[in-house]
Amino acid sequence: MSSDGYDDAVGDPGPDLRSFELLPDGIWIFDDQGITSYANRRMAEMLGRDQAEMPGTRVVDFFDEEGVHNFWEWLGEMIRTGHGRENFEAFFYRPDGSTVWGLVSSAPLHDADGRRTGWLHRIAPYTERKELLQRLQASEHQLANAQRIARLGSWERDLRTDEMSWSDEMYRLVGLSPQEEPASIELMISFAHPEDRDQMIAAARHDLTRGDQYSFDGRIVHRDGSVRWGRVLGYVERDASGAPIRTGGTVQDVTDLKNADRAADEATRRLRLLQQMASAANVATSLREAMLMVAHGLPGLTSWYAVGAWVCGDDLSRTEIDLESPPAPPGITLHFDHDLAEQARATRAVVVGSLPALAATHSLVAVPVIVQDQVLAVAELLADEVPPDEESRQLVEQVATQLAVVAERERSAAQLAEARDDAMEASRLKSEFLATMSHEIRTPMNGVIGLTDLLLLSELDDHQRRLAENLQGAGLTLLGIINDILDLSKIESGKLELESADFDVRAVFDQVASVLSGPAHAKGLELVVACHPEVPVQLRGDAVRFGQILTNLGSNAVKFTDQGEVVVQARVLAEHEHEHESESEPGPGPGHEVVLQVDVADTGVGIEPHSRERLFDAFTQADPSTTRRHGGTGLGLAISRQLAIALGGEIWVESEPGRGSTFSFTARFGRGSGATGASREHARHLAGRRALVIDDNETNRFILEEQLGAWRMRPVAVACATEAIATLREAARSGDPYDVALLDLMMPGTDGLMLARQIRADPSVGAPAMLLLTSDQTVTREEVEGAGVHASLSKPVRHGELRGALQALLGDATTRPAPASPAGPGLGIRVLVVEDNQVNQLVAAGLLENLGCTVDVVSDGVEAVRLLTRPHEYAAALMDCRMPRLDGFDATRQVRRHEPVGRRVPIIALTASAMEGERERCLDAGMDDYLTKPVDTAELERVIREWAVPERDRRTASPASPEPADGLLSGIADGILDAERIAMLEGLRKDGISFFERTAASFLGRVGSQLLAIRAAVDRGDAMGLLTSSHQLKGSALNLGLPRVAEAAARLEALGIAGSTTGAEPLFTTATAEVELAVAALQQATTRDR
Repeated sequence: MSSDGYDDAVGDPGPDLRSFELLPDGIWIFDDQGITSYANRRMAEMLGRDQAEMPGTRVVDFFDEEGVHNFWEWLGEMIRTGHGRENFEAFFYRPDGSTVWGLVSSAPLHDADGRRTGWLHRIAPYTERKELLQRLQASEHQLANAQRIARLGSWERDLRTDEMSWSDEMYRLVGLSPQEEPASIELMISFAHPEDRDQMIAAARHDLTRGDQYSFDGRIVHRDGSVRWGRVLGYVERDASGAPIRTGGTVQDVTDLKNADRAADEATRRLRLLQQMASAANVATSLREAMLMVAHGLPGLTSWYAVGAWVCGDDLSRTEIDLESPPAPPGITLHFDHDLAEQARATRAVVVGSLPALAATHSLVAVPVIVQDQVLAVAELLADEVPPDEESRQLVEQVATQLAVVAERERSAAQLAEARDDAMEASRLKSEFLATMSHEIRTPMNGVIGLTDLLLLSELDDHQRRLAENLQGAGLTLLGIINDILDLSKIESGKLELESADFDVRAVFDQVASVLSGPAHAKGLELVVACHPEVPVQLRGDAVRFGQILTNLGSNAVKFTDQGEVVVQARVLAEHEHEHESESEPGPGPGHEVVLQVDVADTGVGIEPHSRERLFDAFTQADPSTTRRHGGTGLGLAISRQLAIALGGEIWVESEPGRGSTFSFTARFGRGSGATGASREHARHLAGRRALVIDDNETNRFILEEQLGAWRMRPVAVACATEAIATLREAARSGDPYDVALLDLMMPGTDGLMLARQIRADPSVGAPAMLLLTSDQTVTREEVEGAGVHASLSKPVRHGELRGALQALLGDATTRPAPASPAGPGLGIRVLVVEDNQVNQLVAAGLLENLGCTVDVVSDGVEAVRLLTRPHEYAAALMDCRMPRLDGFDATRQVRRHEPVGRRVPIIALTASAMEGERERCLDAGMDDYLTKPVDTAELERVIREWAVPERDRRTASPASPEPADGLLSGIADGILDAERIAMLEGLRKDGISFFERTAASFLGRVGSQLLAIRAAVDRGDAMGLLTSSHQLKGSALNLGLPRVAEAAARLEALGIAGSTTGAEPLFTTATAEVELAVAALQQATTRDR
């Protein structure tokens, strides 16, 4: 509104009123009846009105009912006194329903004659401040409530004026009211417990001089005399100069918390006591030992003491236990109260008494130790309670319960000892029985297997050799079955030890195939035994136990399958690296691990679900009739399960009755030091060649196709003769004919021989080499050759045989199977065989003669003593341990007593016993080494060479060394390579690859990391690390035939043995240079024929 409009509405207010328009506060003028004569613009805005509407309004229209009452009251007072009021609060309502607070100051208005004409009110906006004050009051109220609930008092003290104030709760904590006594520091100190006052004063003083905060827990003495616990937190406020000007803080009643802590501590002590008693009960072997533990442990956990204990006999006798001076309260001697103990014994309950000297402060507690309603003992404890409360009584009863456990164990120990002695005697008899049975069974088995070994060393054609190998495999399997009982005994007693050595996985599978092929073919079953291509050629682990699981599962599959097939397959389940590395776990990279899964699937009878749960239990068959129909001990699966676990895996079965079963197991192995996978085998003549597989069995097709593909051939598989002819014609027509065809003999319709004749007679199919795969042992060589087949293999097809046959057919004859040859030239020594069994005499003599030894044989120990005590007769003796007249042990002892001085004949024990301790028994008798029947040819040669061949002649006793190849001559001439060692390694070949190539590849792959390990040890000053790493390099160099590298490594090793690395730097430089020369020579040697 314009000023002109304002003048029209209210008239000109005059110069005095116009100045009010400029004020920030409201100006409101009304008369004694509360009728408005003037309100400035600010006042109108505060009241939510238009300024022009204000004149003539009634003041009471802006108040609620209470406000109206208050208005007339203070207006009447001002009229009576003629004076205004200052700074009083007023609450106004606005037309829109909102409210506003104002701080009012009033003064009377007079005219020129001095008559009062009205009242002028200056009203300052007060809403925000009022709301702030209300919130503050609410906060103070909440704080007071919170302090009351938390029992938290607060205080402040002005250090300049020494004025102090307490909160209401602070007064309540000490039982005072603010009206009774003013707050002061002296009053606060007076309510502190006398024992805690010094602590409170010291904390406050420390805070004033050195800190800004302090805290402590102390006791408060209430006005009524009760003692409470208070937690004091204080602070100090300082001025700019750092001088303290104000202090304050809080005091919280924490009595309940302290009581709870004390109760928790007590509960913890009781729990510890019970735990200690339970521990004593577990480890104590006698009641006296347990009581000693109680006596010496009790005072540390409680304020109780053990006085003593009785042990009660069945005849009511009693024996006091000497507790060996247990702890006692200072200045007090504890004595056992026999009368109190007798009372506890008679009543079978805790009895409380007292000692005269401690009647006011302590109780004597007698506690019966009860087992099966019989009191076996009575213990006496000194308690610091008069009388002990219920919790304490329960505690000692629990202690008595733990002691009862020990007492019961001690009472029954004699009975258990007698039972244990009986069991040990039974175990001894069992061990003797097993030892006897082992010897009696192994002796003829030694003959069977030994004679088979000799047979394989003779000139045999392919068919005869396969029969002999099958005989050998069957004999070894029979020996394995005989070992099952011993194996189970070892496994159950935790004495099974696993070997760790490199082995050829596929050779193990070939051996299993040999064992299973006979019974499988006899039943007309299709047998497939194969490894997937990704399975490494060489693994490290226990090949014997691995093969034992395979044989057990495979034999069961054949046994319980009347028609169809048995498929044994291995695949890689996982591969990963370990964090450790050791020489015992060779392989590419540190600790490389391979997890194999083997599945043995059959189409046999299957297993009912309820029978699977106990299938792997010892002496258990899936069906009781199984033993009658098929035989067996029921141990095979139990042993397989334990062996799988020992190999780091597991075993399980999936089966459907009437449709067959699949037994699967996993095993963990390290990588071997040979080739790293089937794809890297030495089969370069097969790469790229086309092969056609013709077999009606889908599993066979899949396995053969996978295997041929692993050798980088190009295989295709078809199911019948018609498809085969069509496929061969199409390939010939396209200009890429098949190089070889693998024909299954037994196919429906057109069999393998008929198909071979069709291929030979059809020029449009090309001229593939033909390889016949047959399960029929009656097929003659004439029939095979008459059909135009170039070669034949019996199923299951062995991995090595298949590769050799293909290489022979496709142009590489270097790996054709050849008869085994003797181990080397004659050893030229004379050996005495002492053996009473004629078959074993024949085996031992034959094996030794094959090694080039001259052999004499005697049948008993008496004759052996006579011959071995003569001078200069024999280089060694093989001594059977169990013989008539004089056994091998006593014979050896007599030889050692009577042999000429300076002439000790090496005596090697021959024993069929596999029991623990047999080796030690042989060595204790004076024998030098130990061979277990059946004797392994390689192990026999090793032992004879070690003990009987003079060291200077051992190299000449090795197999003849071939001349070194041209690529080796320069390295040999420089002394970098050992000619004899490398020639020996070159002479040892497997799968067409020499052991020199294998070990050289391994060395080249590892030598870099070995040098880095030596370098790191030198840099760290780590003598032990230097010893370990240089020893590894030396061993690798000696095995491969690197004498200069080995010598340089030996110098570093000597430093490590001396516990020093000083001077290692130049030696390391020399070793590095020698390694570089050796690497160059090896690379030249191993690439000479590429």
